[in-house]
Amino acid sequence: MAHYSEKKDLFPMPGGCTCGLIRFQLVEPPLIVHCCHCTSCQRQTGSAFAMNAAIETTALLPLPAAAPIVPASRAKPAPLPASLMPAFARGTNAAAVTATSAPRPANTNPELICVPTESGFGQTVARCPTCHTAVWNHYADGGPHIAYVRVGTLDRSWEIDPDVHIFTRSRRTFVAIDDGKPQFEAYYASREALVGEYARERLARVGTLMEGWRARMKAAM
Repeated sequence: MAHYSEKKDLFPMPGGCTCGLIRFQLVEPPLIVHCCHCTSCQRQTGSAFAMNAAIETTALLPLPAAAPIVPASRAKPAPLPASLMPAFARGTNAAAVTATSAPRPANTNPELICVPTESGFGQTVARCPTCHTAVWNHYADGGPHIAYVRVGTLDRSWEIDPDVHIFTRSRRTFVAIDDGKPQFEAYYASREALVGEYARERLARVGTLMEGWRARMKAAM
């Protein structure tokens, strides 16, 4: 199967939250895609792992809000409309009801919430202020310069497979890793050897910003 960076017309790729208030697009292929098996990702997603597509924040652009959809899949590549019954929301004591149709605000930013991490630096989660879907994260390695987009929020998420598996020390036993991708029991030491040729120049450019960010964080400790 072709790598996502080799698929013509795949990018820009749109994505968004469950209610459609937050919409965005990746204008370039990700620098690298992690399949993370750490227990923090398991808790945050309520699943066995998380897939995060690392991309420069300059290549992550907002789109206007849109009506909610059920994401497509390889079997059904066209999205389906989604809606809700206010009576169901009331009957389940929902504190809020998301809007399900236009008009929507033209420019809406996700809310950013910093949560504690094992490293002690923290992790900033970007999520929709209405439906609270987490759409991307910022980690200590790149701070505001790199967004780790949750692959499942992309409209064609099935087109993007992981490049590397990390924190396999906490991999759930029912998850078999047989895709031939590199595996690390924790985090890897160097990204340069893992990214494709298509991304190396981009990584070098953003790397300077990342180094400056890490230096500022080290000075703040």
